[in-house]
Amino acid sequence: MRRHKRSMCHQLLGEILQADQRLIDQAEQLKLHRTEQFQEIRARQSEGRVDIDGTTSLRYYAGQLQTQIQSIIANRELVAKQIALCRQALAKAEQEVKAMEKLSDKYRDEFLYVQNQKEMVELEETWSATQQTGGNQ
Repeated sequence: MRRHKRSMCHQLLGEILQADQRLIDQAEQLKLHRTEQFQEIRARQSEGRVDIDGTTSLRYYAGQLQTQIQSIIANRELVAKQIALCRQALAKAEQEVKAMEKLSDKYRDEFLYVQNQKEMVELEETWSATQQTGGNQ
């Protein structure tokens, strides 16, 4: 059961890390588009004529991209908190599994010791019995 819990924590952490990577990728794409918009604005202004409507439209779009980037940054902060919580849960699950494995090893060692003691007693009884029968013949 504890191993299953640990496995589930590993799986959840992997999914959250993938979600974080997708957010990073989205933010990079949006930043790239935003940079392209500003380059387009500069290119239009360098031609010597000012296209106010076009420039305004490009600036508005760049502003929208910046808003989306900020939203992704906020989402990544939430994901970072989830990652931290998941890592804590994973560490706890790992400790529980190790504790149970240690306990299992202890009980197995105790069982083997008792079994060995029983075998030793049986061997001594068998040896004693053969010595007694051997002496009587």
